[in-house]
Formats: sequence, structure tokens, C-alpha cells
Amino acid sequence: MKKNRLYTGLGFIIAGSIFLSLFIVMRDTERASLLAGFAGALIMPGIMEIYRYFYWTRPENKAEYEKRMKNERINLHDERKVMLRGYTAQVMYKITILVIALLDFAAALFHADKWVALMLTALLIFEIAGGYVVYGYYDKKM
Repeated sequence: MKKNRLYTGLGFIIAGSIFLSLFIVMRDTERASLLAGFAGALIMPGIMEIYRYFYWTRPENKAEYEKRMKNERINLHDERKVMLRGYTAQVMYKITILVIALLDFAAALFHADKWVALMLTALLIFEIAGGYVVYGYYDKKM
């Protein structure tokens, strides 16, 4: 297992500790729960990543790890699975655009705050424009 997994886990724990210390200092503010949430959302994955690193680097687990990595390399380059991932991304892109458009319509219909409707509209425009930009980039690249 690569050492960057260990460093990633340590980075998550350090970032979570920073948020935890900010939570302790700013406990009485209205944003304290947000800081506590970030702390927990960073510390726990960091601990799990470090645990995974030490688990898979033990000598008795090396054979199983190599077997898993071999299967993962095969799955990443399997043409059918590459095609399925592309099709899945395309379908989810369309679903996301539809959901954002429906949320924008509902916000306008139920007289939500103007900024909510504007943010949803901006997100919809960004999603569509971003799709064209990414498509154009990869069309020229490939």
C-alpha cells in the first residue's frame, strides 16, 4: 500500500483537529455545530485510512491485498466497465439537470426567497455550460 494513503489519513486528522480546536474556541457561536461536524467528518475518515494502511501493510495480509489490487486494475481497464461508467455518468448528469430544473421551478412556484431561485438557476446554467466545456475539452484531447 502506498505511503500517500497514510499521509492522507494524517492530513485528515490534522485538518479535523484544527476544526475541533476552532469548535472549542468558538463553542458559543451559531456556527459551532458546523465546526463540530467538519471535525467529525475529517477525523473519522482519517482514522479509518490510517487503520487500513496498517492493516494492509501487515505481512499476513499482503497476498490478499495484491489479489485485490490485481482485480481492481483489471476492472479499471475492462472495456465494458469503462463504457458502463461513461453511460452511468451521462444518465446521472441528465438526472441532475432535471432535478435542479424542477427545484428551480418549485422555488419559483412556492415563492421561495429570490436568492434561492437565483442560486438554483445559476447552478443549472453552470451544470449545462460545464458539460459543454468538458465535452469540448475531451473532444479535442482524444
